[in-house]
Amino acid sequence: MELKAHAISVRGPHAPMLQPTSVSVGDHQLVLLAGYPGPGHVAVSLGLSGRLKPDGGDVQLDGETSGRVLRRRVAVVDAPGITEPDDALPVQTVVGEELAIAGQKAGRKSVLEWLEQHGWAGFADRRFEHLPVSVRTKLLAELTVARPDVKAVILTMPDRLGGDPHEWYELGRDLASRGYGVIITCADASARLLGVEAAQLGSVSPPAPVQVEPVTPIETTEEPTEVAEEPVMAEEPMEAKEPVEPEEPGRPVVAEEPVEPEESVEPVEPVEPVEPVEDVVPEEAPADDVVPEEPVVADVVDETKKDLA
Repeated sequence: MELKAHAISVRGPHAPMLQPTSVSVGDHQLVLLAGYPGPGHVAVSLGLSGRLKPDGGDVQLDGETSGRVLRRRVAVVDAPGITEPDDALPVQTVVGEELAIAGQKAGRKSVLEWLEQHGWAGFADRRFEHLPVSVRTKLLAELTVARPDVKAVILTMPDRLGGDPHEWYELGRDLASRGYGVIITCADASARLLGVEAAQLGSVSPPAPVQVEPVTPIETTEEPTEVAEEPVMAEEPMEAKEPVEPEEPGRPVVAEEPVEPEESVEPVEPVEPVEPVEDVVPEEAPADDVVPEEPVVADVVDETKKDLA
């Protein structure tokens, strides 16, 4: 989607309301359009959304110049005297009207559910003028993008209500991150405070839009936390057992007699070690019993010789 305005201008009854102005925005983009506070902010918002035909220049949405297409696809949020709610109305009444415009259920129960969903249920019975500035701008912006055909959003002078410019600038970034093209008109002082280069009312040379990264959708269902399990060791295949033959019906099962345990062998008694036999040394005979020694052979021979002689 691309919304592009080239040198659009609007004449007033006594003076120009809008000098030739150029601006463009696409999906996921944000543009600040700054200028002196006055009717020029409302004029450019109405001209960009097809609700006011410019006296000069042209506005295109993806090449289409039809006012009907622009009015359906481009929404103006909280424009003074045009789309701002009546301050005396209760918040729930304003929400109900906007939900009805968006084609959604707008009964009391549905309104309270919508406020509860966005965290604003406590403001349901308040007068709209008593809403905090940041809540007011965000509530109206959320109601605007509830329309299914809206692709571009124009926040008109949110700084006129006071508050911190960073709050509505972050709102613009949030809308851009969701895919919308966002233009915020504001005073020059707010743009300087934010430190953002802004396109200018009455200028046909706008800077490049701020590109905003899309928001990653959040998963609503939480995945169960996986618990790391120890790897299961593969079991060895069991040996197939032989099938047991079925017993004949009616045949009593004879219990096997228990096997008598074998007689235990008596342990052999260890043999006592034999005491070594001591060598018996013959005792010397007493002197009286001395056996005469046998004569030596040499002596016998000598005696024989003597006898022969």
